[in-house]
Amino acid sequence: MAPGRPAQSPHDGGGGNTNRKRKDAPTNPQHNGPNKRPRQHIDQRQKMRIARTLSTQTTSTAFQNGALDVSSFVKSRAYEIQALENGLQRSKKALNERAFQQVPKELRRRTASHNVKRVPKRLRVRAGREMAVDNTPTVTARRRKPSGHMRLRLETVKKLRALGAKRKAEKDKPKDATTTELLPKDVQPGTVTTAIRTRIPKVKKSLLATPPVPKAKFRKRQIHKSWLPTHLYHAKRARMTAPSAPIWRYAVPLTPTAKSYRPTHRASHDRGAVAWDMSYMSTIQLEGRESSVLGMLKAIGVAEEDLSGRKSNKWRAGVRVLDAFLYERESPHELIAPVTMVWCVYDGTATVMEKRKRKMFLRVHPSAFYQLWEEMLRLAKVAKPAVSVEDLRFEIGSIEITGPGATEALLGALWPSSMASTSNDASDAAITGMDVDATSDHPRSESVGETWQKLAGLTNPALLPQNALLGFNVQDPRLHHPPRTIALLKSDAEQHKLLEISASWPVDAAQKACDIFDRKARHSASTSLPSQKAVNRRKGLAAPGEYPQALPKDPRVPVLLYSSSNATPTNSSKSRQSTAHNGSWTLLAPWKCLQPIWYSLMYYPLSTGQQPRFGGLDQKRQLAFEAGKPWFPGDFPGTKAGWNWECEDRRRRESEWRKRPRGKRVSYEKVELGGGKKGEVGVGWACDWERLLNVPPVIEEAALAGIEDIMDVDGPAEKAGDGTTPAEKAVEDNTKPAEQEKAKENILPLQATPKPPQLSQLSARQALALLASPEAKLPPHINLTSALVTVRLTLLTRGVPHPCARIYRLPTNDPDLRRQWLALLPSNLPHKKQKGSKHALPRLPKDASAHVVQQRLAQSLLEPPRAGEDKYPACPAEEDLVGFITTGNYDLGEGQGTGIGSLLVDRVRDGGAESNVYIVRNAGTGLGRLARWEVA
Repeated sequence: MAPGRPAQSPHDGGGGNTNRKRKDAPTNPQHNGPNKRPRQHIDQRQKMRIARTLSTQTTSTAFQNGALDVSSFVKSRAYEIQALENGLQRSKKALNERAFQQVPKELRRRTASHNVKRVPKRLRVRAGREMAVDNTPTVTARRRKPSGHMRLRLETVKKLRALGAKRKAEKDKPKDATTTELLPKDVQPGTVTTAIRTRIPKVKKSLLATPPVPKAKFRKRQIHKSWLPTHLYHAKRARMTAPSAPIWRYAVPLTPTAKSYRPTHRASHDRGAVAWDMSYMSTIQLEGRESSVLGMLKAIGVAEEDLSGRKSNKWRAGVRVLDAFLYERESPHELIAPVTMVWCVYDGTATVMEKRKRKMFLRVHPSAFYQLWEEMLRLAKVAKPAVSVEDLRFEIGSIEITGPGATEALLGALWPSSMASTSNDASDAAITGMDVDATSDHPRSESVGETWQKLAGLTNPALLPQNALLGFNVQDPRLHHPPRTIALLKSDAEQHKLLEISASWPVDAAQKACDIFDRKARHSASTSLPSQKAVNRRKGLAAPGEYPQALPKDPRVPVLLYSSSNATPTNSSKSRQSTAHNGSWTLLAPWKCLQPIWYSLMYYPLSTGQQPRFGGLDQKRQLAFEAGKPWFPGDFPGTKAGWNWECEDRRRRESEWRKRPRGKRVSYEKVELGGGKKGEVGVGWACDWERLLNVPPVIEEAALAGIEDIMDVDGPAEKAGDGTTPAEKAVEDNTKPAEQEKAKENILPLQATPKPPQLSQLSARQALALLASPEAKLPPHINLTSALVTVRLTLLTRGVPHPCARIYRLPTNDPDLRRQWLALLPSNLPHKKQKGSKHALPRLPKDASAHVVQQRLAQSLLEPPRAGEDKYPACPAEEDLVGFITTGNYDLGEGQGTGIGSLLVDRVRDGGAESNVYIVRNAGTGLGRLARWEVA
């Protein structure tokens, strides 16, 4: 060893102890003297063993001369009980000692061990002590000092803030009014005034709304997109869309960072609740005479029975909502999107209602907003009397919540404003000195808010009248934060009263015009909310354990609640099995008032012991899939919005496929389909509707610009016998394998492929009418050869369908192959009629007789071939391809694989006796599975 150099530790990496991040633990001279060896390191197993060791005391001292000393015996047992309790605590925390590890798994952060502020307040003192003992680098220790450029920027910001404060002080300083022309009529000359009264600006309708101006520190992050009202909540707890790739011009949460697939299913079906911020849903307001508005709705495809039928009376009165599909007015009359329509209640006679203007909300998905907006503007120009169209996208936000605890969470967050419904009556009564009820001939009827508070204990909103609507005003939710668990119904009499309310539904008679339809009320609620400091000051003045008392000057937040059922409209087994908790609530509120409501919902302690969960776009699709309902726009490829979504999914799947090495990705051209067929039908990572409709794929010219120098394009892009285009053939002939792959990537279009013009989408109502009666009258513009219908498929055997799976009908040109597929039906298997298709033959006992063994052998020989065996039937030919799966997975509610897909109506009608039995094959595999389908 070189002289003067310190000895190196085997753990310091050759640099000595001076460069090590972690220092050795300080030695205790009391235990480690000069002649004692240092304490050896204890591994985790030994630490766990020590923690689980319990101290005991013998009972020999309790017996003296054959007699039991009770006091000594009791002390020994008390010592052992205390040791047992301490051992339980030690073993529980033996492998979880750090303070940041005491936080629940879904609340942990990566920097929790380096930042004391990342752990709860009750653990911060302990965490700081542990960090000091362990010499953990803290955030402040790693914070770099500002550089010269950064110091200049900080000084500039400081000067600008001072200048802005000075200008604001000068602006707020009162000035003497020397001129009389700018003063209002009720102000005398020479008086001091701080502002000039101006007229209220007139709202310019028929123009697109602009997003609200964000705060200065968040403005650069919202240049090409907008944040939802609850963005800061989701950004800390969910995976958001990429900053450069928003969805529908919004930063939308995709999925929580914690694992949430099964917890979301349990919360929405068994116990709990799941909530979404649905403020990205677009709202359009129509204002005009009722006859003109109904004429516009009829022109865009709303059915006549929904507009003027007997069932539409309550909808036109404003106490129900209506869900319908809207279509383009002009040819080819394409389906736009499903829309929710809400009328504003008007208190008046029928004659007056015909002459007065009414308001209506149209709630549409943002992917189809511009298409519907243009149609509404065209119809409003020709409507007589005139109808005004207004964009309320950034004025009204919405929350959707589902699950058994949805109603309970909303009741804990929404406190109806007592001043909202009785303010006028109370003021009149105060003037006359009479009681409110005494001023009228009949007793005061129950208000909507009072009925809403009586719904405690309702676990399924679907028990209420279908599409029930409630509109009332609520108090500022921050006055009752944090929320407390409400008292639920316990006795049978209370439950019976709840059933009576659900059956009679007094809201229909008590419902009045909701303030959310009034622009002034929305603006007043958004601007009159006090600051958080004022709310905290008011809560501090309240008695301990009590909420602040409501005051007449408190802001009233207008809300609109309506229920919806997640059950499918068809009388299928799926809808009968999904009746446990299949209802949801949708809450409409002013955009700027939605954040406090959201926080009250998320922190509400449910009676079941947890808090409501939040969901993202993936959870929205998951619950729609489990309910058997198609999700717009992903499951409607025949619409413009659905086609754009399909194009985006194609790019994503193709990018994931190309990122994989050649040996680890599916080789679609080598897929064995059986019967001598080889190669995938169409593009493997897409629902290839162009291939199904025999439409040539469209390739943008800009996509071919990058490969013109290495390709010789001489003629039209006709496919050769092997299915390749001349462009692809030139790439394979003139370039190396690595360059071939790169050039083929450039062939794909950079922009969304235009939708085939003949591709259209049928609604569920049209499809059911057409399948029930082939001669049903449909609009003349519908081309059945290219019209799609959305269906729900349930596999009859094992297997799970995936997106882009191919759907075949039973073979039409091969009777033998068709007979083989029909033999696999569970109804055609004699020994599986009772237990189902997934149960094999029961196992024989070891002492079974010879004739029983021979009988079992004969049954096994007659058993149909299993999937993957040589005798398993091959997939049908391409002419039997009828559609694709757009959403498929294992359904936790059904316990088997299900899927949502689209089929060509023309190939569905002539299916024969087994018309609802089809074959599903996942892309990239050659194995087909039997499935039954029904209209979704």
